[in-house]
Amino acid sequence: MLQETEQIETNNERNRHSQVVNLFSFVGMAITGGLGTLSLIAADLTLGFSLIGASLVYFVAYRIHRRTNDARLPAAIIVYSLYALMIFLVYSGGVEDTGPLWIFIVSPVSLFIHGLKRGLMEISIFLAIICLVLFLPADLLSSANYASAFKLRLIYAFMTVTFLSACYEYSREQSYKDTLELSKQYEQLAYTDQLTKLCNRRGALTKLELEQPRIARNKEPLSVILCDIDHFKRVNDQYGHSAGDAVLIRIGEIFTKLIREQDTIARWGGEEFLFILPQTPADNAAILAEKIHQALQNELVLFDDVSIAITVSMGIEQMNAHQAIDEVINHADKYLYEAKNAGRNQTRPTFDPIQNQEKVTISHL
Repeated sequence: MLQETEQIETNNERNRHSQVVNLFSFVGMAITGGLGTLSLIAADLTLGFSLIGASLVYFVAYRIHRRTNDARLPAAIIVYSLYALMIFLVYSGGVEDTGPLWIFIVSPVSLFIHGLKRGLMEISIFLAIICLVLFLPADLLSSANYASAFKLRLIYAFMTVTFLSACYEYSREQSYKDTLELSKQYEQLAYTDQLTKLCNRRGALTKLELEQPRIARNKEPLSVILCDIDHFKRVNDQYGHSAGDAVLIRIGEIFTKLIREQDTIARWGGEEFLFILPQTPADNAAILAEKIHQALQNELVLFDDVSIAITVSMGIEQMNAHQAIDEVINHADKYLYEAKNAGRNQTRPTFDPIQNQEKVTISHL
């Protein structure tokens, strides 16, 4: 369930990222298209066609994103075409040598799209190229003539904006991580029994709701075991509730050691526990139940120099795809009370151990 929450948060972050990429491509297309048209009107053909070309690139990125709903390729197109356009503006000077002033949009866009680490690496390469264009002799690279003071201040200002953008991006990433971690903690509180650290009733129901469509899809059996500690009230009355808590904790530890990784065990309520066993028919669940009885046979829970012997009664029900969860639990509960009425420390229904012998290796050994 924690994995589901993390996946939901990741999807939400991707959706936000996708929306911003879509916005960047649309705004970039509109701005470069408008400025390119103005440059053509002013008879600056080189700049005009360059900006119109950039607008078409952003339009392609926009259409790709709208068609595929995948932001990765459009994001790469936006970032690298933006780098190319900014280098061209620094090289050519743009309108009256004001082209370099546009480079300040590079840092926030690159850091947001590619993240802090990759974004800073790419910005460093971009800055190195810009410095080459600006500070090498004009007859070698740059076709614009900038004053030395302007060049230095441009670089200093760009580095300052990059630093501030990096601080913001770092803060944003940390905030996302903190929110994700907080979400995990809240879910742990919501789905975990605080005493035994096992899944709680709500978590067990959620697990069963997730398993139901898998049963229908994969045609695989799932069984539940409803388990009740025998004479638990007597433990509380005789030794106190702290002793009862110690018993619950120890029982939870024993149960956890006996189940498989794909199984779930929950404290269903009070002294009741629920086992959820995917890919397990009812007769194989009975094998696990027998292992539980054997494990508890010689187990004593120590509390304040008192040794407390524990036994359990269990009811087993196999779930099918068309059964309601309440119906499955009610059937297991009915079998549990049959076991208790028959004298406790046993499981109902019973299964022929000879028929189950070959299935032991498949299920819980």
